[in-house]
Amino acid sequence: MVPLVGLTLLILLGGIAIVRWDIATRREAFSVDARISHRLLSQQAAQLDAVLAMLVLLAPAADTEEPALRVPALWPAVLSVQRSDAQHPWADAALAAAEAQSRALAAGQRHAVLAAVDPARAQYTLVLAGNPVSWALRVDARRLVPTDGWPLSDVGPVRATLVAGSDALVLHAGAPQAGQPAGLTPGFTFAKVLATPSQPFELRLQRATGPAQWPWGWLLAWAAACTAATASLWALNNARNAQRRHAELMRMAQAARLNTLGELAAGMAHELNQPLAAVLASTQTAQRLLRHDEPSGRQAHDDEDPDLPAVRSALALAAAQARRASDVLMRLRRLVQDPTRGAVQQPVDLQALCAQMLRLLQPDLQRLGIAASLSGNVPDVWADPVMLEQIVHNLVTNAMQALEAAATPSPEISLVLQPAPRQAHAQLLVRDNGPGFAPEDLGRVFEPFFSTRAGGLGLGLPLCETLAHALGGTLQARNRVKESPGSAGAELALTLPLARTAPATGLTP
Repeated sequence: MVPLVGLTLLILLGGIAIVRWDIATRREAFSVDARISHRLLSQQAAQLDAVLAMLVLLAPAADTEEPALRVPALWPAVLSVQRSDAQHPWADAALAAAEAQSRALAAGQRHAVLAAVDPARAQYTLVLAGNPVSWALRVDARRLVPTDGWPLSDVGPVRATLVAGSDALVLHAGAPQAGQPAGLTPGFTFAKVLATPSQPFELRLQRATGPAQWPWGWLLAWAAACTAATASLWALNNARNAQRRHAELMRMAQAARLNTLGELAAGMAHELNQPLAAVLASTQTAQRLLRHDEPSGRQAHDDEDPDLPAVRSALALAAAQARRASDVLMRLRRLVQDPTRGAVQQPVDLQALCAQMLRLLQPDLQRLGIAASLSGNVPDVWADPVMLEQIVHNLVTNAMQALEAAATPSPEISLVLQPAPRQAHAQLLVRDNGPGFAPEDLGRVFEPFFSTRAGGLGLGLPLCETLAHALGGTLQARNRVKESPGSAGAELALTLPLARTAPATGLTP
């Protein structure tokens, strides 16, 4: 779950960065085109002012061939040139008003005035008052800038308009409304007034943008790269976890082998000491009987069976070897029996230890189809972590083996933490829903070499009991109460002292 959330967050953050970079790149390109468009339009507007100023200065006579007739050929944006003087006043009232407005300006600041705007045709008229002749230019706004120098495409997505008051001259319609990408904002916008007082148009550019224009190829590539990287990291992490789990299980297996060896030595010493003692006692009895039946004197010596010395020697050798075998067993038992050597008791979080154990055994649990659970909580217990790991590992492993051998349907193992009946103690219950213990076997489950499993040594539970006692606790085996028809399963109850009591058990490094 955590890797999936991390992958989603990584893809989301990277996607946001890619989209923001793409938007910033397209906005910068739009801004550059907008500034170029504004500069070109301002330059063309200034040229129109210069044309009018030139005509006013030339002021040709009405009956001569006017140079003004050649203006539309030189400036394609100029559709027509008109003039007015005292004999030929303006026929259009708008032109007359514009001339009056231009004439009212100071002589040094006089400029052309916008007379009329035709939004439908994207045309407008400029009037410059002169003496004795005033001039007017009819301008096509769409032809102000030559096509080869204009940065915007006629069929591109950018909408361009020149706005003067309530009038708007559409230079480019942009993408149709139905074809514009849906977005949460108006998109990229630009608005700036042309740099000439005679044509106070505000250039407005707008380009709609939205998710449809996002770099989906890059986003998909980023998602694929993140997924591949996360999968690789996940596989690497799983490999490392498996390696750590294997090392931990090997460490526990080594400790288990050493402890099992001690338990084996103790069991062998216990089981072999009795027959060795019987052999030694019988041999010593035979020696005493031979000594009691010995005849005295030279005649007895002559009548003595020649095999009696060999018998006495054999009995003496048998007694010596029996004592030697007993001593060897005792030395072996003292060497490997003590499982608490090197143990250091300390506060241990029993819940965390059980959770770690279930994680270590999770591959085996999954392979056997066993559902494992951990519930409850108790304060820290006073124990040696390694010894406690051995106990929990053996108890859970025994439960797994019992469930596997019985082929229990829907096998389950539950670890329950709860306060113990004894004051200042905690209890761990390891339960399974397998066949449980046979009534006649319950009293023998902790005997060395007793096992109900084919091929079992019968040393696991005795070792757990030995370790539990060494930690100042107890281990009990019982069958669970049947709550429904069928087998209720087995229950092993481990009781340990709490850390706050800090009992003195004599365990030292």
